[in-house]
Amino acid sequence: MSSGQPEAPKVAEDPYKAERARLLLAFGEKLRAERERHNLSQETLAEMVNVHRTHLGALELGLRDPHLTMLLILADGLGISPGTLLEGLFVPRERKAPTHSKGGRVG
Repeated sequence: MSSGQPEAPKVAEDPYKAERARLLLAFGEKLRAERERHNLSQETLAEMVNVHRTHLGALELGLRDPHLTMLLILADGLGISPGTLLEGLFVPRERKAPTHSKGGRVG
């Protein structure tokens, strides 16, 4: 039965994007757990590492990628090794396809 409204087109989910989203969410949960283990609010940790609280919140929600520099800064602020924030996270298997060629030779 139809409600009279058109259905949204069904688009196949991009495996790379889906796996990346799961990884960022898992990292965010790990970051939040470590922050709470150290009895720190988002605001306090954000001040300690000199980032905006909303940026830290987005990391914890898996909405932002921490990148290497931020990973090191967060670990330092928490007084832990970067490995502690990465421990138990899965290694992504999906790869993003290259978007263009650098003009290399074809064998």
